[in-house]
Amino acid sequence: MKISQGPLLSLFDADGSQPLQQQLFDRLRGAIVAGALRPGDRLPSTRTLSRDLGVSRNTVVAATDRLAAEGYLEARIGSGTYVARSLPDDAMAPPLRLARPTPSPRPLPPPTAAAELLPFRPAVPAYDQFEIETWRRLLAKRWRDAGGLLLGHDTGGGWLPLRRVLASHLQTSRGLSCDAEQILVLPGRTASLDFALGLLAVAGDRIWLEDPCCPVQRSLAAGRGLLSVPVPVDAEGMDAEAGRRLAPDARLALVMPGWQFPAGGTMSLRRRQALLGWVRRSGAWIVEDDGDGGLRYAGRPLPSLQGLDDSGRVLHLGGLDRTILPALRLSWLVLPPDLVTSARALRSRLELTVPLPEQMAVHDLLAEGHLASHLRRVRRSYGERQQALLDAAARRWAGALSVQAADAGLHVTARIDPQIDLGAAALEQAAAAQGLELPALSGYGGGDRRTLVLGYAAFTPERIARAADRLATVLDRMARPDHRRLPRDGRRA
Repeated sequence: MKISQGPLLSLFDADGSQPLQQQLFDRLRGAIVAGALRPGDRLPSTRTLSRDLGVSRNTVVAATDRLAAEGYLEARIGSGTYVARSLPDDAMAPPLRLARPTPSPRPLPPPTAAAELLPFRPAVPAYDQFEIETWRRLLAKRWRDAGGLLLGHDTGGGWLPLRRVLASHLQTSRGLSCDAEQILVLPGRTASLDFALGLLAVAGDRIWLEDPCCPVQRSLAAGRGLLSVPVPVDAEGMDAEAGRRLAPDARLALVMPGWQFPAGGTMSLRRRQALLGWVRRSGAWIVEDDGDGGLRYAGRPLPSLQGLDDSGRVLHLGGLDRTILPALRLSWLVLPPDLVTSARALRSRLELTVPLPEQMAVHDLLAEGHLASHLRRVRRSYGERQQALLDAAARRWAGALSVQAADAGLHVTARIDPQIDLGAAALEQAAAAQGLELPALSGYGGGDRRTLVLGYAAFTPERIARAADRLATVLDRMARPDHRRLPRDGRRA
């Protein structure tokens, strides 16, 4: 649909103090984020906009080119410029003022560790999509300049400039309401999660865990003597009403609302509000584990629980291990203001610090726009890799496994056809013998014994296709009672 020029004209103020290019960029971006310009809408030509707005065509071209580079517009050869159908993850708030965007880096060969990953391993990001030379350069510069206090431990909540840029990043990309004083920098998401549990609960307290859930969460809770209460998860996320019936006096709830691991699914706004209502009434806490950083392939990201919270009961946990690389073991915990003093004291007592040069390099990664570029790049890559998996499933596993598309996260689930007398655990074991890693959902809790968890983010489309052929061979051998083979198109012979 072609849009009228009226909405664009009303967004432009030639009397502003900022450069005209920046004004036009901000107003167009704001209109896209707010929905005034909808996905698929066609913009007037740059010549028409230039004439109607009374500015140079170069100004219009520069603003629209920047919007296209950041993922808000799509240029179609011979057709025009359109609002992108999938908005970038930073479409939650006004743009963070970063240094001039850098060009997309040349892909590098994947590190050795990536080649050693077994196909379909879940919860692993794309090693080959990260510009490792940029990280080496940033880190080397900070270590080269390190001296004096930089060689010791940090104090407070972490290096203040990093916490400031993190606050801006989280406000923009995840819709959080926070400032630098509320952020603790910690060494890895597991350390952050254990720290949050120790800060909020004591042995004997009951806590809600999603069912199924990440095994690390259950293990950490058990290690602290906490009593885990499994609360069912469905397509809308954790059911707070079920949790209230099971354990109304729970001390806290640990949830992954952005993309649940391992069952998948994004917590609905209705469930988010119900969960926040429970903590508001009960005085309990929520630990929001934002493992995938809100990465989505379609539509706008839902606001974080912390951004919706009006009672100061949500701790937001994020990190770089699933958005960039597991080796980047830097995480952050966003605290309610009332917990900042006690949390800083506990962090200092436990010496849960990150080397200052590494904190500085992560600051540069954000402030220079490298993280934003990386997220735009992997969003495209992950979409392609998930589609490769869906295509392989339709071609090679039809009638045996049903794989559902996902609009977020790093994994999907696959359900065994009900006509086949085969359990997911048995298929997992047989696939492992062929060098494939597709864990059964039942291994994470819950009662579903016919669903598998398949990761795709870390694997190229070519590797996914080859692994799909190997899995088809396993299915041929195990899933067909008459032992007839699945041909290349997935139909019975």
